[in-house]
Amino acid sequence: MTRSHRLSAPVAWTAAVAILSVLYMGLVVPLGFGPDEPEHTYRAFQLALGQLFPQLVSCAGHAMRVACLGDSGHLAPRNRAGGPVPPALVAAFNQLYTISHHGSVPVNFKASDYSRLLGVTLGGGARKFANFENTALYSPVNYLPEMLVFWIAQHTSESLLAALISARLVSGMVWAALVTAAVAITPRWKWLFAMVVLIPTALSQSAVINADAATLGVVALGAAYTLRVLERGRPPRRHQLALFVLLGIALGLMKLPLVAVIVAVAAMLWPVVGVGRARALRVAVITLPGLAVAAWWNAASDGYFVPYRNIVYGAADRVFISQPQQEHHLLTHVYDLAPLLWTTALHGHLFMLWEVVGTLGEAGLPEWFAIVWIVLFVALAVGSEAPAGGRATRAWIAGTLAVYFIGTALALYVSWSRVGASQISGMHGRYFTLVLIFAVPMLAGLGGGRVQHRPRAIAAAAMVTSALAAGTMFIYTSYHYYGQGPWQVVPKLTSVLL
Repeated sequence: MTRSHRLSAPVAWTAAVAILSVLYMGLVVPLGFGPDEPEHTYRAFQLALGQLFPQLVSCAGHAMRVACLGDSGHLAPRNRAGGPVPPALVAAFNQLYTISHHGSVPVNFKASDYSRLLGVTLGGGARKFANFENTALYSPVNYLPEMLVFWIAQHTSESLLAALISARLVSGMVWAALVTAAVAITPRWKWLFAMVVLIPTALSQSAVINADAATLGVVALGAAYTLRVLERGRPPRRHQLALFVLLGIALGLMKLPLVAVIVAVAAMLWPVVGVGRARALRVAVITLPGLAVAAWWNAASDGYFVPYRNIVYGAADRVFISQPQQEHHLLTHVYDLAPLLWTTALHGHLFMLWEVVGTLGEAGLPEWFAIVWIVLFVALAVGSEAPAGGRATRAWIAGTLAVYFIGTALALYVSWSRVGASQISGMHGRYFTLVLIFAVPMLAGLGGGRVQHRPRAIAAAAMVTSALAAGTMFIYTSYHYYGQGPWQVVPKLTSVLL
C-alpha cells in the first residue's frame, strides 16, 4: 500500500500542473498569438468540414485572386493553398492582431480587446477562402479535439470566442490526459517523465491551437508504453501489438521526422520480441503500418505544397525554393551535409536551447533558464536507476534522436531554404521538445555506482524544478503580453470572457 501511494504522487502532480497550465495558458495567451495559431485554426476548421486536403487557388486569372494580393516578383508562387472558413473567423484574427500591434511592433494586449468580438458567432453557411500554406499539409490526427469543437460550434451557432477558447481547452485537456497516462504507465522514472512532459515549452504549446499538443501527448504515451512492455521481459501479446500498430499509424500521420520514433520503439523492444521468424514478424507488425501510412500521406499531400516563405515574408527574405531541385542538390552533394549542419550551428540557428525549453509564441524564456533546466534534468537522470534494456537500448535511442534531428533539419532545408544554400533556414527548437522524452531512458543510470540519487531526492528536485519552471512561464506570459502580473490579468480576462 505504501509503495502504491508513493507511485501515485508523480501522477497526481503531473495531472495537477498540466490541468492548471491548460486553464491558465489557454485563457491568458491572447487568441491568435500561439505559433501560427490562426493558420492552424483554419486548417482544423477545414478538416471539420470534411475536406481532407487543402484547396489550391491559382494566382493567374482566378476569381479568388484576393488571396494572392501582396505577392510580386519572380519568386511569388503560382498557387495559394488553403480552404473555406467563416469570414468572422478571419476577421477576428485580423482584428486581434491589428489592435495588439503598432505597425509590426507588438503592444500590450488588454482584456477589453475581446469586448468587440462578444456576440460574434461561427454559425451560418457563408465561407471565405483563407490561405494557410504552412499548415495545409497537416493530417486530421493533429487536430482531432479542435475538429470536434469546430464541428459542434458551426452546427450550434456557437460564439466565436467560446469556440476558440473551447478548442484550446479541449485540446489541452487531451494533452494533459495523455501525458498523465504516460507518467502512470511507465514502470520507472516517473518523476523524470513528469519533469519532461511539464517542460515550459510543452505547457505553452499544449494550450493553444496547433499541431504540437497531440504530438507531445502521443510521443510521451508511446515512449511510456514501450518501456512498460520492455519491462515485462516477454514478447508483446496480440492486443499489445495492435496498440503499437495504432501508435505507429498516429505517428506516421503526424510530422514526417516522427517516423524515426517508430523505429526507436521497435529497437527498444528488440530484446523482448522473440527470436528468428517470430521476431521479424513482430517487428514488421510494429513498424510497417506506420511507415506505410507516413509514405502515403506525405506523397499524397506533396502536390499541395506551396512555399510559405515566399508568401508571408517580405521580398528581401524570399529565396528560390524548389523541393525537387533541393533534393537533387542534396543527393549530388552528400559530402556537404556535415559542413551544412556545422555552418548552421555556428550561426546559432541549429541548437536553440531556449526554444527547446521555454518557447512562448515567437518569444520565450532566456537561454540561461534553458541551460539550468537541462543541467538539472541531466544530473537527475544520470543518478537514477538504470534501464532494463542496457547499452544497446541507449545506443538505439541516441541513434534515433540523431536521425530525427538530422531529418528535421533536412526537411526544413528542402522546404524552407534556398536551393543550394550553405545553411539551413527555419529551424525551431520546439521541434525537438517533441522527442525529449526519449532522453530519459537514454541518460538514466549513466552515473552507475559513482552517481546515485535517492528516489525521494529525485522526486523533490523534479517537483521543485517543474513548479518553478511552470510558475516562471506563467509570470513571463502575463508580463510579455499584458505588461501586468497574473493576479491582475486573470480577473480582468474572466470578467470579460466569462
